[in-house]
Amino acid sequence: MNTHIPEIYSSIHSLLDNYVPPLKPRADGKNNRYDMYYPFEVTLFGRKYPELYFGGVAAFEKYVGLYFFPIYSHPDEFKDVPPSLRPLLKGKSCFHIKKAEGEVMGDIKALLDKGFAFYQSKGLIKK
Repeated sequence: MNTHIPEIYSSIHSLLDNYVPPLKPRADGKNNRYDMYYPFEVTLFGRKYPELYFGGVAAFEKYVGLYFFPIYSHPDEFKDVPPSLRPLLKGKSCFHIKKAEGEVMGDIKALLDKGFAFYQSKGLIKK
C-alpha cells in the first residue's frame, strides 16, 4: 500500500468539508468513500435531479481518487486544469493521486473552489 494514501485522503476530505453547508456529505465505508451532494432539486441541461453530486474522495490501495463532477458536467469551463493535475486526470472526472507533492494540493483546492463558485454562478448551488 502507498504510505501517502491516508494523508492525501485526509487532506482532500478536509478540503471537501469546506463546502458544508450548503453541500451535504455522504460516506459509505467502501474504500472510505466520502462524497458531497447539494441535497436539493436542481435542473441541469433541462432535466430535473433530486440532488446534485459535486465531488468526492475514495482511498484505494495505490492511489486516492478525487471525483469532481463540474469537470464532467461542464467540460468547456474546466479545460484549464493546472499542469500538476493534468496527468492525474483519468477518464472525464476522476483524478488518481499517488503523491501530494509540489502544487498538487493547492491546485486541488483551487479546482474545487472554482467548481463550487461556478455551480453557484449557474444557480445550481445556493447558500
